Amino acid sequence: GIVSIMTLTVLAYERYIRVVHAKVIDFSWSWRAITYIWIYSLAWTGAPLLGWNRYTLEIHGLGCSVDWKSKDPNDTSFVLLFFLGCLVAPVGIMAYCYGHILYAVRMTAQVIKLLKYEKKVAKMCFLMISTFLICWMPYAVVSLLITYGYSNLVTPTVAIIPSFFAKSSTAYNPVIYIFMSRKV
Repeated sequence: GIVSIMTLTVLAYERYIRVVHAKVIDFSWSWRAITYIWIYSLAWTGAPLLGWNRYTLEIHGLGCSVDWKSKDPNDTSFVLLFFLGCLVAPVGIMAYCYGHILYAVRMTAQVIKLLKYEKKVAKMCFLMISTFLICWMPYAVVSLLITYGYSNLVTPTVAIIPSFFAKSSTAYNPVIYIFMSRKV
């Protein structure tokens, strides 16, 4: 999930640089971005293994996740920063980038072939981001309910649906890409 949202964030930034600032991203930049995405993801997923929170069975007992229930200040600080660093900040960056892209495309009323292509790619990325958020937001809400003491509202049956839906999110991007890209 972290790799996926960070990849979408980097794609939004790349679209922003390309459309708003008319700069081309080179191959070495792409490899550095991929490396940073994986390091960032490994840092967040490795932190519980090093003692900042821990992995435990989810409420439905079919999968593992970080310990959302723990009231230890160390664990709750991880959950808060995890939520901010792996959901709020990436979504904020994507909103900023795509907001500027939409503004730039609207300001240039001339429809050039390049702008048509960029607009189509931006729509595809926006759809991928929307799909990601639709899949992960129910899971985030359930997790935060558990974290802040409302676990009595979350039964195992209720918890399993957002969990599986969130984990299925990576399957949707290739489908979106196939249907929106002629090159495929």
